[in-house]
Amino acid sequence: MDANMAREQHVKAGDTLRLSAVIKGVPFPKVSWKKEDREVSPKADIEITGVGSKLEIRNTVHEDGGIYSLTVENPAGSKTVSVKVVVLDVKLIEGLVVKAGTTVRLPAIMRGVPVPTAKWVTDDIEIKTEGRHKIETDNYSTVLTIKDCVRKDTGEYLLTVSNSAGSKTVALHLTVLDVPGPPTGPINILEVTPEHMVISWRPPKDDGGSPIINYIVEKRQSKKETWGVVSSGTSHTKIKIPRLQKGCEYIFQGNEYKFRIKAVNIVGEGEPRELAETVLAKDILSPPEVNLDVTCRDLITVRVGQTIRITGKVKGRPDPEITWSKDGKVLVQEKRVEIAHDLPNVELQVKEAKRSDHGKYIIAAKNSCGHAQAFAIVNVLDRPGPCQNLKISYVTKDSCMIAWESPVDNGGSEITNYIVEYRQPNQRGWSIVSSDITKRLVKANLIENREYFFRVCAENKIGPGPCIETKTPILAINPIDKPGEPENLHIAEKGKTFVYLKWRRPDYDGGSPNLSYHVERKLKDSDEWERVHKGSIKETHYMVDKCVENKIYQFRVQTKNEAGESDWVKTEEVTVKEDLQKPVLDLKLSGVLTVKADYNMILLALDPPGKPEVIDVTKSTVSLVWTRPKHDGGSKLIGYFVEACKLPGDKWVRCNTTPHQIPLEEYTATDLEENAQYQFRAIAKTAVNISRPSEPSDPVTIHPENGKKCRSI
Repeated sequence: MDANMAREQHVKAGDTLRLSAVIKGVPFPKVSWKKEDREVSPKADIEITGVGSKLEIRNTVHEDGGIYSLTVENPAGSKTVSVKVVVLDVKLIEGLVVKAGTTVRLPAIMRGVPVPTAKWVTDDIEIKTEGRHKIETDNYSTVLTIKDCVRKDTGEYLLTVSNSAGSKTVALHLTVLDVPGPPTGPINILEVTPEHMVISWRPPKDDGGSPIINYIVEKRQSKKETWGVVSSGTSHTKIKIPRLQKGCEYIFQGNEYKFRIKAVNIVGEGEPRELAETVLAKDILSPPEVNLDVTCRDLITVRVGQTIRITGKVKGRPDPEITWSKDGKVLVQEKRVEIAHDLPNVELQVKEAKRSDHGKYIIAAKNSCGHAQAFAIVNVLDRPGPCQNLKISYVTKDSCMIAWESPVDNGGSEITNYIVEYRQPNQRGWSIVSSDITKRLVKANLIENREYFFRVCAENKIGPGPCIETKTPILAINPIDKPGEPENLHIAEKGKTFVYLKWRRPDYDGGSPNLSYHVERKLKDSDEWERVHKGSIKETHYMVDKCVENKIYQFRVQTKNEAGESDWVKTEEVTVKEDLQKPVLDLKLSGVLTVKADYNMILLALDPPGKPEVIDVTKSTVSLVWTRPKHDGGSKLIGYFVEACKLPGDKWVRCNTTPHQIPLEEYTATDLEENAQYQFRAIAKTAVNISRPSEPSDPVTIHPENGKKCRSI
């Protein structure tokens, strides 16, 4: 058996007595409770469980004290434990309030076995029967009597009763009420003018045991004997004393005349506090002092729409002139701005704060003795302003780079991220490129040949700011650069008033097949170049006419595409005149030419065919036509060769092997590369001669659309 109880148990009369024990045994023992070897009182509640037993007696009285025993028994043996229970009965008045000068009796009834002894203590000192204190104690009670109570008798009184069974202590609080002590000095003179003065003091150290109701302030002029009440109803420790006479002296404690202050509670008026000082009713001059409240000395942060409050105190004699300003501009009372000056207290309020209200606020005070100022820094939190300089670069068919600069105004807090969006011209809604980017550069994925607008906004802890958008869309295509210079510029022919220029397409077209050319000329010793045509020309040759015979000219050509113009390519200086050439005979014969003696033989040159024209284009073929040579050289025309050149190259490749394959002035070239660009030329063939190549056709692109007609024959 494990008894969960001490060998001696103390309980206060009226409380509940609880005794318990843990019980083990096999078989489980029989349990019995006894008091003084007798059955316990019927009011005792006994509970027996499979692990222990518990006894409870509620509302104990003195008779419930004694020796309690618990016995457990089974065939294997028995076990008994005992506990001594002491019921201590102490009664006392719990609190008492009396006026000073009265006699107080503190009686207490006590009970216990054996009879307890009593001990009275206050401030850790045992009270004995002496002076104003008297203690009377018998077997059942004890009484403490205090005669002619004073304020210092206020406090805690402890009564301890004890016997061999234990002890019990109770406390009683005694309050002795008296008039309050004098106000705590010194009395401060805060302000003196010809008409009034302001004084302040501190409350009495001893309020007499009751709260101060009010203070009585009295004044007396130095040449008079009677006191006049200034105020008898104020509960504040500061007062403005009006109706002084300019030039008169008002004298305080230590002099013949007095100025005094008394505190009053429910008991009555206390002793006055008097200040030893003579006061002359005149202005006290002092330079201004400006002190902002502690909450305004560091950064003041508000959100847009909230109220900015700057408070402080301004002192000085005479009263300073006060001005508030921000960014060099004086603030005045208006709809959103309120200025309150109740010296020494000052306050500035800016209602419904805007982001533009952030900055440095200055309060300045000025009087005849000097000036002073203080300032407060205000931050108004708002969404960020718009980003700056949105630029789109490195555009290709599948991506582009978006760059921008931070907003001029971050809204008063750090930019947390940027939101980048795009849309196509035919869409109203915007789609996200990135919503959590912290850098000012992002790559956007695009779909080829589609147009896009972009917009960007900055976000801080308040929210996202306004967006900046691109004004024109970008097209998702690979970039186009300026083309290369024309190749092989030369003078192919010249006459009395013309020069015929030829050149070849540049090897680099800048990524665009849409090339054109500019041709210019200038006279020798001139600094000005003259454009010799309107707009641009598509061909790789040009006849510059209207030149002045025998004048020296220089010519230049440049390439142009959507991205711009190439550098110029220049010819050498040349004199425009008709060149004289020796006759040249280029006679090509095959086989045997037989003539009779005395027979005149006439040989004529074979002219080239006309310039081929494109009449039809499919995804892999081009149909051509041209005109016959003007002169066949006196021999029958047997057919043509057709040659093709894939641009931008300059290599000509024959499309047929014998002229008999093309007997007429038409031909369809086959097996051409889709989307490639070509030029074609024709060569005439007779039985005895072959012509020079014709002028090349205009460049033609092999389109995927089948059967596209270019002209009608």
